[in-house]
Amino acid sequence: MDKDEAKRALDIAEKKLSENDYVGAKKFVYKAQSLYPDLDGLNQVLMMIDVYTSAEIKISGGIETDWYGVLGVDYKADDEIVKRQYKNLALLLHPDKNRFNGAEGAFKLVLHAWSLLSDRAERFLYDERRMQKKPPPSAKAKDAPSNQFWTMCSECKTRCEYWRDSYLNKTVLCPMCGKTFIATEQIPRAVKKTGKTYNVLFGYCR
Repeated sequence: MDKDEAKRALDIAEKKLSENDYVGAKKFVYKAQSLYPDLDGLNQVLMMIDVYTSAEIKISGGIETDWYGVLGVDYKADDEIVKRQYKNLALLLHPDKNRFNGAEGAFKLVLHAWSLLSDRAERFLYDERRMQKKPPPSAKAKDAPSNQFWTMCSECKTRCEYWRDSYLNKTVLCPMCGKTFIATEQIPRAVKKTGKTYNVLFGYCR
């Protein structure tokens, strides 16, 4: 019975996704997951939601799409991580492998992100545009928490740093093992606490 209810919840999530109600869609995916964690398609729908949500985030004064967010990698990710992440997403989102409505659109977004970020010249120009039109820091911003956070893959225990606005509490793909996990904030052990800031002592992902 739980499996049947989970299927119904996933069907509702798919409908809400087609209506661009990403918050509602994720709510019903999580409901389906709680009812029957092994239900086919859960990770596929979650990743579709995250791709569409990331594609709506505008940066550089609202004129650029966050293609790093769409692909699910940090802006410091090297070519190998970008390539691996694209392959992982393609397995989840390609219409030949994903039966859900909206898979084709999500895959096209990921493909565009890959085409841009895998081309070093295009990526350089994109990064230049990303750095433009940033608002001046306010007095409050000095005391605000970092816009980046650390999380850990629940499968392989790899620690990764992500942009807070794009990835906090979202489903992400581990760049090392390719498994999905919820990117909850964790303070790594290898940090020193100084006032209100944490000085991270290691790199982007390890």
